[in-house]
Amino acid sequence: MLTPLDWWQFLTLSRPSSPQFVDKDYPDLTNKVFLVTGGASGIGHAVVKKLLGKNAKVWILGRKQTVLDECLVDLKKEFPNAQLDTVLADLADLPTIKPAAELFLQKETKLNGIIHNAGVMNPAEGAKSKQGYELQLGTNVIGPFLLQKFLDDIIIKTAKSEPPNSVRILWVSSMGHYLAPHGGINWKDINFEHEKKPWINLYGQSKALDIYLSYLWAKKHPGTGVVSISCHPGVLDTQLVRYHPIGAIGRAVMAVVNPIYPPEYGAYTELFAVLSPTITTKNDGNYVNPWGKLGRIRPDVKRGMEGEDGEKIWKWLGKEVQKYE
Repeated sequence: MLTPLDWWQFLTLSRPSSPQFVDKDYPDLTNKVFLVTGGASGIGHAVVKKLLGKNAKVWILGRKQTVLDECLVDLKKEFPNAQLDTVLADLADLPTIKPAAELFLQKETKLNGIIHNAGVMNPAEGAKSKQGYELQLGTNVIGPFLLQKFLDDIIIKTAKSEPPNSVRILWVSSMGHYLAPHGGINWKDINFEHEKKPWINLYGQSKALDIYLSYLWAKKHPGTGVVSISCHPGVLDTQLVRYHPIGAIGRAVMAVVNPIYPPEYGAYTELFAVLSPTITTKNDGNYVNPWGKLGRIRPDVKRGMEGEDGEKIWKWLGKEVQKYE
């Protein structure tokens, strides 16, 4: 149950103040390598453009080759000298992730940052991943967890040769975590196969678990120098709601109650977490609000990730992905 402070936090996130850390503040990223999942559209695409604008080499991970190819052509027109590549994987289909990671590792010797940006929200009732997980759990949590396992060695190695606190992992969460089950996890029925709950509870669980992962990754990899952090990018006009569009009337209503911002604003949030010099390993497991301010994790979710539930979910996820490593 949300406390009055939770509700206040939830509501104030709908109307954040102007971004203070923007393109002009980003460092030159020449010779830096970033991987952005879901970078072919929405927030991820805006993030890719901003990274390319600062001379980074960027990899986009996506689930449809035609979309990746079209994205590559368009970006090359806008950034003719860009160092840009794509890799195919479906985070909702675990066997596709290892080949994608292996392709990346064959071509790269460093990784300065990974942005676990791809996700789904409010799919059709009962939608499952290819391995039978509730689709938001599978796509937003299990897939990224497995992908990160393949990238741990390269990102830890990179951190040893780069400036302190500059190598980062961003787990994109949401203010939707405020509507997750108590503690963030529905242990009785993690796939919600037997309990009928509103879709936001299922989405909330997946986003609470992204916050868990930001904390747990750092806990399980102490002393690496890699920053692991999460964020709520903002309420944005993206394809995230593609499964159940709210329509013109719904958007008009929402614009009054809860304004919808362009994807670029979400990029400001994500790149604050990835590039701001104010973020260090002291912020491991922290949560960034729009458009670049440290925020508040729902207290029971925070207690869960720092306690027994954190250890339990890390072990559960490891067991679930083991045969796909």
